[in-house]
Amino acid sequence: MKTTQYNLEESLGYVIGRAGRSMANRLNHNFEKAGYDVTCEQWAVLMNLWHKNGQSQKDLAGITCKDKTSITRLLDGLEKKNLVVRTPDKKDARQKLIYLTNQGKAFQQELLKLVKQTLAEAQKGIRPSDLKVCKGVLRQVARNLS
Repeated sequence: MKTTQYNLEESLGYVIGRAGRSMANRLNHNFEKAGYDVTCEQWAVLMNLWHKNGQSQKDLAGITCKDKTSITRLLDGLEKKNLVVRTPDKKDARQKLIYLTNQGKAFQQELLKLVKQTLAEAQKGIRPSDLKVCKGVLRQVARNLS
């Protein structure tokens, strides 16, 4: 196929990437506007810890689809903000477990409210049935590439 016959804006990857970046930018904006010094990437880590506190760095990297360097950087930032702590694993001294601090736990409800607000903004004007189909298609894309 000639590159002149390829329309980037019609590419599934381009559309997915642009939508994802737009949502991340809006969520970051909404966090900042509300006075929270948290990024959407950090929020994903916090969300997983709210679901299951005391996860390994490796497990958090896998569930958030981040490499070792990226998850280390995210955890460093969360640790500096006193939202998480790293604790040596009693079963494996080479590994550290990540736990929420009291401050990290306290942010949960307010950040979730902002996430729901952002999702409502992103989904405005989209019929629930179309949203269901869209999510199903995206899940299939992910399965095809896994």
